[in-house]
Amino acid sequence: MDRIILRDLAVFEVVARHHSFTAAAAELGVSQSALSYTVSQLEQRLGLALLARTTRQVAPTEAGRRLLATLIPAFGDIDNELQRLQDLRTDVSGTVRLTMLPVAYDTLLRPILADFFARYPHVSLEVSIDEGTSDIVANGFDGGIRFGTLVEKDMVVMPLTQSSPVVIVGAPAYFEGHLPAPRTPEQLKEHRCINYRYNTSTRLYRWLLEKDGDKVEVTSNGPLLLNDGAAIRSAAIDGLGLAYLFASMVQDDMRAGRLLPVLQDWLPNLPGFSLYYPSRRRTAPAFRALIEQLRAAAPPGATAPTPMLDPLQSPMQVDERPDQQPSACAPGKKR
Repeated sequence: MDRIILRDLAVFEVVARHHSFTAAAAELGVSQSALSYTVSQLEQRLGLALLARTTRQVAPTEAGRRLLATLIPAFGDIDNELQRLQDLRTDVSGTVRLTMLPVAYDTLLRPILADFFARYPHVSLEVSIDEGTSDIVANGFDGGIRFGTLVEKDMVVMPLTQSSPVVIVGAPAYFEGHLPAPRTPEQLKEHRCINYRYNTSTRLYRWLLEKDGDKVEVTSNGPLLLNDGAAIRSAAIDGLGLAYLFASMVQDDMRAGRLLPVLQDWLPNLPGFSLYYPSRRRTAPAFRALIEQLRAAAPPGATAPTPMLDPLQSPMQVDERPDQQPSACAPGKKR
């Protein structure tokens, strides 16, 4: 490609972004007449009008808008890469503050920390392990790791896992003192189910089961209510009821026989975890280094861009009736 046209494209992007030759000239430090000439030359080369000019404003034409749709992300990627190259010239240092679920820390962040600190000895990490949802901007966090479906839509999102397998488990002692293990969702109503609630919410989660297109939502209303996954795991090991947990939290327990899985053919995967943060342009070098470390550690294909999903469509549903206190799990068909 002609190097001159690259320069002209950059000028066009600035003028179109400001909708003004005056503001663009101030940003670039050149005269308005020089910018007008450059854009006119570009339009002549392309044989298309890119800007509609009036005495009051400058606005991109349809052709100009199509060109901008390509230029803006391309120039953004170039700017980001140039910034990364600049970062290589100096030591990366500073403090990165993150918030995440305990299971996200154990499975995604913890495995990379030794290598990360070896590569970036002047970076400090402060991690808030929290079962609830936090406003990362209001609370001063650089970013967080949550379900991709629970992230605000104005955040930059980088998927880290494609899905999150879950299991329903109970201790051998629990099954010895109760009915046989459930074989269908309807049989859960005869068992004690351990409840889960976010510590920042008054709502209860419903367990979603699915098999051959048949979806069942289970309102787990047993006698025990907790807001911490580790506590639910301990309660299940103690034989207090059935627990709905991430498979990664109880893999060792299932291998050792401390917990037994049930209804395995009814369990869909929950959405994967994503790293999210407010803005690419304000990302500090230390945080960018951590982002790249997480990206490198993610499974192939996990970090590919994906459309944001509606949080209300997350497989982990919530119960809007916090004061309801039935004595056992209550499954119901989802229509």
